[in-house]
Amino acid sequence: MRLTKIVDAMMWVLLTLALLRTTILVRRRDTSEFAEVDTSATFAIFVVASLLALLVIHPRGKAALMRMRESSVMIFLIYLVYAAVSAAWSENFQFTLFRAGEVLAVFGTLFVLMEGFTDWRKAERAMLIVLMLVTLLGVGQRIIIGDFSIAGLHTNLYSVTAGMGFLYTLAESLRADPARKRRLRIWSGVFLFFAIIGTSAGSNIGIAVGMLVLLPFLSHSKVILIPAGLGCLGVIAIMGTSEELVSTTLLSGRSLEEASTLTGRWSLWNAYWQAFLESPMVGRGFAIVARLGDQFGTIATTNAHNGFIEALVGLGIIGFITLLAYSVRLILECIKASRSYVAGGLGVLVAMTMIMVNNNSKSILGGAYDPSVVGVFAMLAFFHVFTLRAARAKEAAAASGQRTAPETAGRASALHS
Repeated sequence: MRLTKIVDAMMWVLLTLALLRTTILVRRRDTSEFAEVDTSATFAIFVVASLLALLVIHPRGKAALMRMRESSVMIFLIYLVYAAVSAAWSENFQFTLFRAGEVLAVFGTLFVLMEGFTDWRKAERAMLIVLMLVTLLGVGQRIIIGDFSIAGLHTNLYSVTAGMGFLYTLAESLRADPARKRRLRIWSGVFLFFAIIGTSAGSNIGIAVGMLVLLPFLSHSKVILIPAGLGCLGVIAIMGTSEELVSTTLLSGRSLEEASTLTGRWSLWNAYWQAFLESPMVGRGFAIVARLGDQFGTIATTNAHNGFIEALVGLGIIGFITLLAYSVRLILECIKASRSYVAGGLGVLVAMTMIMVNNNSKSILGGAYDPSVVGVFAMLAFFHVFTLRAARAKEAAAASGQRTAPETAGRASALHS
């Protein structure tokens, strides 16, 4: 037991170090030097290798892996293993292997850590703390490399975790007991603040779609009030200095014309499509295509700005179908959990809806590691370890004719066994 606690603590420390390295301690260099092993890259290799080693020796490691077979998360694990295998035909074996190993290390670590919680309330709090930590470190990064202006704080990094946190806590507060509701509403307000100052069009659209999914679960009065309020804001924007206002508040200084072309994303995606046609079945290798954009008639970037396109081009039709299968299964599991009224069911449903939408403008699921992935994996781990198992336990109890009393979370409950 003592060894387990020590290993858990080491994992939390290493995850925090990984976040620090890619946020406030991030180093900026030319994209052509992406494969150079400098001091920062050496430190990243150390962190990833340490996490993978701890996963191997962790007392819960094998059990956590076996329990992944109970849900769709096993499909995503297969996707990540295939990403590592793609190093064999990647144009940069070491880079692809490391990037796939990095995602696998973070993914596995968060699942093993989540398995260590016996109380779903503590697990939920840990998940929210991770989301907030990623958000705050992302804000710190923008302040360090930018300024306090709207344009300086613009990002599609911390706005991802802020949007997830806002949607999750707002949704869960609708089914919570009074004490939990107060806590969740406080979290929701803080997350909303950071989502707003992030001014990310991709995240804003994702949040809006998540809110549309959430609307039927609100009370009748709120169903009328929220659309009416949003409509009023839209009228004000249109009748005022609309283009300037929208450009400043929603598009981070970009013109409407620039936004209509998705800030150059169409040219990137057209080039990636040509790269896909050259190797349609197995792809060009995980996490490498965007870095080699200049070889495909466009520019080199850190990611493909679309997780599904990145999966298609990097891992071919095989990888794309695998990622799509997981995405569909995940949403179906979220819907099932929400209908079961278990803790986390509705919150994860709307948060994952946002992620699926935002994944079309930023590589989140399907791409390489960046800080926002830590928050996404933390929520996925909480969902698969607690929420989904609780929904299935409740369904099994109902099928056998047993009565299950809800926990103090109100109508929601979550189990861990």
